[in-house]
Amino acid sequence: MEIKVSVVIPCYEYGGKGVRYLSDMFRTISQQTLKEVEVIVTDQSVDTEIEDFCNDNIFDLNIIYFRDEEHRGDVATNMNIGMDLAKGEVVKMMFMDDYFYTKDALEKTYNALVNSDKMWLVCGTNHTRDDGRTVDTFLMPRWNDNMLRARGNNTMSGVAVISYKNKDMDVRWDPKTCMLLDVDFYYSLRTKYGDCYYLNDCLMTQRVNKDALSSTISDEEVQKEFEYCRKKHGITL
Repeated sequence: MEIKVSVVIPCYEYGGKGVRYLSDMFRTISQQTLKEVEVIVTDQSVDTEIEDFCNDNIFDLNIIYFRDEEHRGDVATNMNIGMDLAKGEVVKMMFMDDYFYTKDALEKTYNALVNSDKMWLVCGTNHTRDDGRTVDTFLMPRWNDNMLRARGNNTMSGVAVISYKNKDMDVRWDPKTCMLLDVDFYYSLRTKYGDCYYLNDCLMTQRVNKDALSSTISDEEVQKEFEYCRKKHGITL
């Protein structure tokens, strides 16, 4: 089967919620109108629950599972492994607690990107604070030059909004970042390939979780990341 889209999902046990969140993700992938899809799971869990769940494959997906024991806690490297494994013409990045909001999300993403001269694409997103019962904060990503100057300036939103063409992609996620992982990646892509394609459809839902990895990062660590990224991208205050 020709692989049109690779969905790359870095995983860990997520405090015991990993399989439940991944099940929501897999269900929304199985419902997609685009069927030429592979699912790349790169797993840093301390147990085998996610691996067992992938092996059970209850949603009958084309799953490629990789256990990354060496880099536990290094989200960027886990994502880069998934990028390297992906065979699809288009790669869709996802965090494991997010999921697809519409059934045509992958089809719209694929068609828009392959028919564009742009290398990467961002789509609209929303948030859920109650595990999908309700959604709010609908956002259509837009670039602004202040995203690395202060917190709260990320008008592009998180990892779930991004897709890119696989061929010749040589930008990678920076292991020196965590809280600013997404913004740093956007800056690197824009520097290398120019502006993205803005798909003005809300296709993704992102969970707002108190126990997300980003909530464990101290203000001091965040500030150091800002300083590192500003220096990396030549931004002055």
